Amino acid sequence: MADLKGVSLTLLMGPVAVMPVPAVVTHAFESAQVTRGVDQRSGFQISFTYSKTSPIATQMLPAGFFDPMIRVILVATLNGLPHVLADGPIKRQDVAASPNPGENKLTITGEDVTSYMDLISLDGMPYPAMPPFARVAMMLAKYAMFGVIPATIPTPFSFTASPTEKYAQQKGTDYSYAKKLADDAKYAFYATPGPMPGTNTVYWGPEIRVGVPQPAITIDMDQASNIDALNFSADGNAAELTYAFVKIAGFSVPLPMPPMSLLRPPLSARPLITTKLRLLDTERKSTPEVLEALLAGGARAEPMSATGSLDTQRYGTPLDARQLVGVRGAGLAHDGLWYVKQVTHTLGRGSWKQAFQLAREGLISNVPAVRP
Repeated sequence: MADLKGVSLTLLMGPVAVMPVPAVVTHAFESAQVTRGVDQRSGFQISFTYSKTSPIATQMLPAGFFDPMIRVILVATLNGLPHVLADGPIKRQDVAASPNPGENKLTITGEDVTSYMDLISLDGMPYPAMPPFARVAMMLAKYAMFGVIPATIPTPFSFTASPTEKYAQQKGTDYSYAKKLADDAKYAFYATPGPMPGTNTVYWGPEIRVGVPQPAITIDMDQASNIDALNFSADGNAAELTYAFVKIAGFSVPLPMPPMSLLRPPLSARPLITTKLRLLDTERKSTPEVLEALLAGGARAEPMSATGSLDTQRYGTPLDARQLVGVRGAGLAHDGLWYVKQVTHTLGRGSWKQAFQLAREGLISNVPAVRP
């Protein structure tokens, strides 16, 4: 365990089962960076500094202690509460030799637990009479040894063809196939480490933007401020409306779908004006498939974005991606609730910083206030 200012960092490693790293590795720890975000696989990078006579150089590196596919779990404890930041295999190892004594640098880079699903191509694996969510659940069951807890949600208009007529066959690895099924349904597919070290929740389902918001990001409010800077942008090219032609009484009728749903309510009172119209290709699809495409097709219109950074100890808790957060003190146009699209944790001796990216569909808060 590496002691940081107000924070403790625990590093566990092993082929499948993990254990705390030796003291020599803890003492060599320099920094760690973990990135989580929407539409991307989570990743981590950890750096160590050591001498050429260190056991890291003379024993661990030659023995494969830091080799690719070694599992790494990173746990940060803040105010007595542990937070699992990363769990997955090393994918790359970089060593920088230095002419200065004791300044050799080892950097390991890895990905989340879904990387284990991207190793073997299983082309042709049959899934008779199984809708997409059931196929994904069956694939995830193979990774129970890595603590994978499946969480799969059926699509609103899922239907199953008779196996005597046709049945689905896998193309590619488990990860690529599950990701394709998610993209087809406009679903999210991602892994969240935790809640306990050694477990991972792998979610396949709609992107959920409801729930209790995280503590507010506060700026320009004297002692209540917990952030130094916050930047906002409005991108008109991202404001689009999707529509499709639906057969009604034998006639093709255009049906638009606004970018909102029960699981994706609007976060602003004044959405930005739509600048693009996008026609969905639904000519050869059945009515349930057309409705499903319409429900999912408008889920990407987020012309408003915000970026900033914060000190986790000052903020009081880690800011999590894929959740709501309040903003206050930024003015009438930008206060209110936002969706956290990406968070990058940067940990070093004496600090735990986070850079983040927020998103929503427009200006002006649609809630009277956000909780501090």
